[in-house]
Amino acid sequence: MIRRLFATPTGIAFWAGLVAVVAGLVVAATAPPAAFGWFAYAPLSDYAFVAGTNSWQRVVGQLLVVVGAVVAAFAAGRLSVRRPR
Repeated sequence: MIRRLFATPTGIAFWAGLVAVVAGLVVAATAPPAAFGWFAYAPLSDYAFVAGTNSWQRVVGQLLVVVGAVVAAFAAGRLSVRRPR
């Protein structure tokens, strides 16, 4: 059974998508917390600039989860309609 899932490129894509989802969750969960602490005010406007609140690890983790989920869903759809052997 497991051997059949790795026998086709679609099966490999399915498992690669699941690995990407898990890796993305791990990267996003271990990202450092957002650091707040400085604000810059323009002297003659009512606009306050706040530094970025997301770390690059959190953004990359979320991107990996989304891409992995799309790949795994596409591959699962292809695997669900193939003929039994």
